[in-house]
Amino acid sequence: MEDFTNKTLNISALPKFEETQLQPLEKKYFFVMLLQRSLFYIVLLGVFLVVYFMNAKASFLEVKLVYLLGVWSFLVWFGILYLRISFTKKGFALREHDVIFKSGVVSETTIIVTNNRVQHVALHQGLLSRYFGLASIELFTAGGSSSDLKINGLLLEDAKKIKESVSEKIIEITEEFKEETTTNDSLINEELKLEVDNETK
Repeated sequence: MEDFTNKTLNISALPKFEETQLQPLEKKYFFVMLLQRSLFYIVLLGVFLVVYFMNAKASFLEVKLVYLLGVWSFLVWFGILYLRISFTKKGFALREHDVIFKSGVVSETTIIVTNNRVQHVALHQGLLSRYFGLASIELFTAGGSSSDLKINGLLLEDAKKIKESVSEKIIEITEEFKEETTTNDSLINEELKLEVDNETK
């Protein structure tokens, strides 16, 4: 039996994920996001106009309409600016033992999913993403019906490579676990057999 060790680690010497060079999302994905957001703003303007014309008085129609369009224009300008900043803040990295994804404008969020926790990898393409040759990757871990990590805005070829790489790691880890389980079962059976033999003597 191997000697058990539990050494104290120097925290300052541990590798920092912040130092990992993250890859940006594909630039074409920003146009996909922009088209999706534009559709939302068009629908929002339609709702504004319907509500306005149903409740507005004729004498104040023009003045109120200017205010309404001003508010809508500000929302559009602010939304597109926020969308652009949000896009530039996103990045990912595929490492030997895990996958990293960072996002966030006001507060940054970094998600790290280790390969030994991943049970399933899914590749998706929406209508607009398919047109631009883009795809998204989702990583699922144990104990959840929804994905733990989703990376949008990848080139289809890159998404396929990531899926293949992570899937291979899952297979390797599964095979190693099976071998360890088989070895442990064999050792337990041998010990039990020795105990039985000793008792019969």
